[in-house]
Amino acid sequence: MIRSVYILGEQGNIVYSKDYAKSESAESIVEFLVNLTQFLRTVDLEEKTEFMNLAAQRFFYAVKGHFTFVFVADKADDSSQMEEKMEQLVDIFIKDFSELPDPATQMDGFDAKVDEIAVTMVKVAILGYAGVGKTTTLHLLRGETLPLVHDPTIGVSIKKLPEEISTANIVLWDLAGQSRFSILWAKMVANAQVVIIVTDSTLENVLRSKKLVQLVKDEVPDAKVIGIANKQDLPTALTPERVGQILAIPTYELVAIDISYRDRLIQIIRRAILEGKAEAAAA
Repeated sequence: MIRSVYILGEQGNIVYSKDYAKSESAESIVEFLVNLTQFLRTVDLEEKTEFMNLAAQRFFYAVKGHFTFVFVADKADDSSQMEEKMEQLVDIFIKDFSELPDPATQMDGFDAKVDEIAVTMVKVAILGYAGVGKTTTLHLLRGETLPLVHDPTIGVSIKKLPEEISTANIVLWDLAGQSRFSILWAKMVANAQVVIIVTDSTLENVLRSKKLVQLVKDEVPDAKVIGIANKQDLPTALTPERVGQILAIPTYELVAIDISYRDRLIQIIRRAILEGKAEAAAA
């Protein structure tokens, strides 16, 4: 997923930049890009998109005219897709904005065009039986006030996840867990890139949830499937490791009513998305 977009002028000046994910090393990245721009002026890329790895990130770059274009992305991103996106960015900028007297301050409408290129849709489905904490998990992810009273989801609740999960415009489907809705589960998980199986960490519920894992593998075999062992604060809770052994999927602990778990859960989902992309690219 694209973390940042930069366009630099001939002297290494920032003409345009947009961040889609928080970064603690933004200043270092800018310094690196300025040096990169100066270096690229000494080589001929033949208007091709090249990339290099730096720490946990991958930098895709292209030069056209007096401008250098850069995507800061994840190493799991598909190179051919990044090249296509870069070509779109270069074409739009060169055609409509490069001849402006001061493109850094006169780029009305360009921001929306960059969003169209950089932002992708990712469907994440939360699946689990009634009462395991799916909706509470959704509230936790979105940073919303956690409910004190259980209010069962009727049908499906579709929400967007927060900006911390980077460029992807992630739509999360909270699927009703009551048995009367089970006939709809297959349709609701269709086209999901990531499916999260939530259990309440009791042996009975975990054993039942094996059917959900199988359903997902049958309906969306290419999806990345992970387990969430919720209600770890209860004395009868199985460990996440034991839940994972039973479900045969990577499983992580959660106490959905505890806000301190939020950042950890966001990172788990983000990692699942990246791993899913990497597995799809290798298939």
